[in-house]
Amino acid sequence: MCRFNVEENVNMPTCSFCKSRFKEPRGLTIFTFDGKSIHYCSSKCRRNAKLGRDGRKVNWVRKSAGFLANKEEGEEKQ
Repeated sequence: MCRFNVEENVNMPTCSFCKSRFKEPRGLTIFTFDGKSIHYCSSKCRRNAKLGRDGRKVNWVRKSAGFLANKEEGEEKQ
């Protein structure tokens, strides 16, 4: 069994930049003064967010999101 199974734990945080789900000990969580929590799955997402980039417009996020969507559609068709 894969140890990074997404369906295993429904309380997994979602990255604020690329919208991917990740296990809790990974990544970085930042709490702002107004009480919001910002989750980053990797330093790549954290640096891109710090530069002010939009996650919906960055090519590697769109490609990975499209790949996951196509993968899920392929599994549903079978």
